[in-house]
Amino acid sequence: MNTKYLKWLNLIPLIMFFIVDKLRGTLISRYLLIIIVALGVMNMFLEKSMKEYLISSLMLVVSTVVGMILYTYYYYYFVSANSEAPIFGAALMMVYGFIAFAVAAVGTVVVVIKDRKNKGEV
Repeated sequence: MNTKYLKWLNLIPLIMFFIVDKLRGTLISRYLLIIIVALGVMNMFLEKSMKEYLISSLMLVVSTVVGMILYTYYYYYFVSANSEAPIFGAALMMVYGFIAFAVAAVGTVVVVIKDRKNKGEV
């Protein structure tokens, strides 16, 4: 299976914040968390080397954080200019970013074990 283009799926969180807000009217969504975790697990099992895994995981973490920053900017300047919007956006960014980072950390351990196991078999 060609996984060359699957790493670009890690950019989904860039637009998911806007989609979930328009569909549900709220940013606190278990669907976003499920998508982030699913992408992290997909990275864990599909990438062949540690370098590819780190690039994919970094794409996931950065797209999650940047997507949340862009959404906070959009919400503050175009929807509601209340003083809590940037603080609430930063708190949510930390939650989603931490989850993406935690999935990437667990995946790193799995990929290292998988690499060592494969090198032992060669």
